Amino acid sequence: MYSVFLVEDEIVIRDGLKVSFPWEQYGFAYVGDAADGEMALPQIRQTKPDVIITDIRMPFMDGIALSKIIKKELPNSRIIIISGFDDFSYAQEAISIGVDNYLLKPITKDKLGEVMSDVREKLDKENEKDNYLEQFKAESQEYEQFARVRFFNQLVGGTMSVSEVFEKSEELGLFLDATHYNLVLLDFTPLNGSGSTPIFSKHRARLSDQLMQYLKCCPEYIVFHWSLEGYAIIVKGDEHSIVELTNTLIENIQRRCIVYEDEINWYLAESGPITRISEFAAACSHASKRLGCRYMNPSGHIFTDNDIEAIRINNEESETVSIDQRLVSLFLENAEESEVDGFLENLINKTTKNSLKSIIFCKYFAMTMYMCVSDYLRKLSLNPYTILESDARTQVEMVDENTVLPYVASMFRAVISNRKNEFGKQSKSQLSEAIKYVDEHYQDSNLCLNQVAKEINISPSYLSAMFSKENKTTFVEYMTTKRMEHAKKMLLTTGEKSQTIAEQVGYKDPHYFSYIFKKTYGLSPKEFRTKERGA
Repeated sequence: MYSVFLVEDEIVIRDGLKVSFPWEQYGFAYVGDAADGEMALPQIRQTKPDVIITDIRMPFMDGIALSKIIKKELPNSRIIIISGFDDFSYAQEAISIGVDNYLLKPITKDKLGEVMSDVREKLDKENEKDNYLEQFKAESQEYEQFARVRFFNQLVGGTMSVSEVFEKSEELGLFLDATHYNLVLLDFTPLNGSGSTPIFSKHRARLSDQLMQYLKCCPEYIVFHWSLEGYAIIVKGDEHSIVELTNTLIENIQRRCIVYEDEINWYLAESGPITRISEFAAACSHASKRLGCRYMNPSGHIFTDNDIEAIRINNEESETVSIDQRLVSLFLENAEESEVDGFLENLINKTTKNSLKSIIFCKYFAMTMYMCVSDYLRKLSLNPYTILESDARTQVEMVDENTVLPYVASMFRAVISNRKNEFGKQSKSQLSEAIKYVDEHYQDSNLCLNQVAKEINISPSYLSAMFSKENKTTFVEYMTTKRMEHAKKMLLTTGEKSQTIAEQVGYKDPHYFSYIFKKTYGLSPKEFRTKERGA
C-alpha cells in the first residue's frame, strides 16, 4: 500500500477528502494533511509519502514553491496539483516543474478515483522496474567478481596510486570515502590435514549466505574474496566510530560462525584502524601476520597481537630445541607464499634460534625441513627431486647461520607454488564439470551456485572464486548468457509466446525475463523478434 499526504487550505475540502474518499480501496494509506505548504513541509520530510496532493494557491507557501522543494528532496514522490479554472495557467507552470497530474475544483469522487488509479499504476510499474533491477544486481554482483578480486589485490599490494584507487573503486561502486578504515580477514580453510580442494558443506554454504546477507545490508562494510576460502572486509568509519563498527562486525561474524563451530573451521584477524588509502598494504600484512597464528593454534578463532606476543614469550621461555613437524605439514598444506616468513618466525623459539648458530644444528634443521617438504610432495604424488633444485641435498650440507632460514623459506615457497598448481589442475577439471552441468541444466529455474557446487562436491565460495578467476565472468553472468542465447534462438525460430520462452530458458517470471533480455540486447523480446524478422 502506498502513502498519500494532502495539503489544502480550505478546511471543508480537506476534511471532506480525508473522510469521504476510500483511500485504502485505491491502495493508499492517508498519512497526514496540512493547511499550507509551510506547515506541510516538515511533516512531508518526516513521512516521505509516495503521493502529495496539494492546492496550488495557499497562504505562507503555495503549491508551486512546495512542489519545487519536494521534487528536489523527494524526487520519487508523485505530486498532484489541485486548482480552479482561473488557476489553469498557474497549474501549467506546476506541470512544467514535474508534477504528475492536476485536479480541477470542484473535486468529484470519480475524478479523484481516476487520478489515484493512474498514479498507483505508475508507482506499480516504477517499483516493478526497481524490484527487477535489485534482483538483477543481487544475482549478478557476486562478491567473487573478478574485477573486485583484482582491485583488492592491487589495493593491498600497493601497486596503485591513491588517485587510481579512488578512480577504480568508484568504477566498481565501492566508494572508499571514509576518514578511517580497518581490514578484517576471515578464513574458512579447514586445517585438518586433508590438503585438498574444499568439499561441499551445506553448513558452510548456509553460513556464507547468512554472512553475505548481513554484509549486503551494511554500507559501512565492503567484502572481497581474499583467498579461495577466505574473505577480506574493509570497514569504513570515522575517528569515533571505526572501533565500534569493527567490533560489531566481529561480534556478528562470531555469532553466526559459532552456530556451526562443530562443522566449520573459522579464523579471523583485523589490521587495526588506518587513516590513509596508502596504508592498506601494511594493514593487510599486519592482519595476515595475526591470522598466521592459526597454524600454531588451529583450535583458536580470533587472533590479535596478544597471540603473536604469547608465541614470542613461549619461544623465549622455551629451553628445548624442538621443531613440531606436524605444524610444518599443516602449514605446507594450507598456506600462501606470503605467509612463509611469518610462520618461520613463529615456529622457531629462542633456544632453537640460538642453536642455529651451530653449523651442525643448521644442517640438522635444514635436513628436517627438507624431509618434511619431501614427504608432503610425495603426498601430492610429486617427485621432490624434480620440484626442488637438483642439488638440494648438497645445499642442505652447505647451510650456515645466515643461509639456513632463507633456504628453508625457498623450499616452502616452491612446495606451496606446486601445491597450488596441482590443485589448479584439479580445479580446472571441476570447473569443466560445473560448466557442463550449467550447460545441461540452465533451463531449470531453480539452478543456482549452491546446487552446482553440491553436484560436483566443492564449496560454493571456492566454485564462485574459481569461476571468476578462470572464466573472467561470474557464475550468474555465465548462466544468464546461456539462457539469453537460447531465448534469442527461440524468438527467431519459433512462434512461441514470450511467457513460454521465459519458462523454457529458466525464468518463472516472464516480466523479469523481459527485463533481463532488454538489459542484455537493448530490446524487449517482442521488439527483437519484430526487428530481426522484419530485416
